[in-house]
Amino acid sequence: MTRRNGRGVETTDGPFRESSDSLCSSFVAGLAVASDSDSQVPIFLERLRSLFRASEDMEPRDEDPHRGMAIAVCVVLSFVLWASLTLQEQRMVTVSFPVEVDGIPAEKALTERPPSSVDVQLQGTGMDLLRLVFNPPTVGASAEKESINVAEALSIPRANDARVQSVTPQSIDVTLEPRMERDIPVRPQLNIRMASAYERIRPPRVVPGSISVSGAASVVSELAGWSTDSLTLSNVQDTVQTSVPLQDTLTGLVERSTDAVTVTVPAGKFAEETREVTVEVTGVPAGQDLVDLQPSTIRVRYRVLFEQLFDSRRSSEFFATVSYSQIRSDTTGYVTPRIHVPADLVIRDPEPIPPRLQYYTFLSAN
Repeated sequence: MTRRNGRGVETTDGPFRESSDSLCSSFVAGLAVASDSDSQVPIFLERLRSLFRASEDMEPRDEDPHRGMAIAVCVVLSFVLWASLTLQEQRMVTVSFPVEVDGIPAEKALTERPPSSVDVQLQGTGMDLLRLVFNPPTVGASAEKESINVAEALSIPRANDARVQSVTPQSIDVTLEPRMERDIPVRPQLNIRMASAYERIRPPRVVPGSISVSGAASVVSELAGWSTDSLTLSNVQDTVQTSVPLQDTLTGLVERSTDAVTVTVPAGKFAEETREVTVEVTGVPAGQDLVDLQPSTIRVRYRVLFEQLFDSRRSSEFFATVSYSQIRSDTTGYVTPRIHVPADLVIRDPEPIPPRLQYYTFLSAN
């Protein structure tokens, strides 16, 4: 309900306010009773009680500016009391303990990876269990034994009174074999998307191209290669060089000479160009039939690395040929010229225009 106080300011009372006053007043009263055995009641308890003491008359009152702080203190103290009581109760929880295998001879290696952790069911007070949850001890599995009893290998700190109820799994098998070392190729997993008008110049280069691996003979002998993590490159417009991690699928069983490789993807912009070249007939025996091509000059359409565009226009190694053996074996009257491009230039998809040439043969005068 809404009231107007002596200053003309409206104040609001309601069920929420009454319940909060009752809760905090009861809490303060309880603390006061608990301290009755002392000769004096703490000053802060008197202050809290004065803040929440119900008014004997029904006159309206102004809001106390310290009311919010008092409520916060009550909530904090309530939580502290709840936590202190809860942590003393007996509880049962399951905690994962990490497993570490040690004592493996240098000339031996594991054939199977042991579990990374074991589940331990514990019973104890909340405080003891919290220590183990946030700082679980390591279960040491010695390679000197073929089978490890997990319950016996557990080591709970002496200061902790938690008791072990059960463990899963109950045992860990440790199998060793002679160690083997060999080199295997690296297999990059790449997904390259080029930008418009850009292309890869050469296949991706991987350094190192192979790695040395060491592990149990039965494991290493089956390895045909080692894959990298998947790498996606989008909108590539130039040569890209990046480091790519190797997959860690056999970590704990196989040791590698490196954990990452460098991948280089040569790329560049390409342009389309057309130039005119003369077609030569090659392989004509001396004194044999003469051959005339129609036309003897053709145009070649091709794509070239943009920075080599002008070199492709001037190069003398850009030409076309028709072999005499093509003409002798032909029955249609047309042959397809073969395009020769400079070896030092990156030229792709050369296309003769027209694609076929007509030919005529002339008998020698002899």
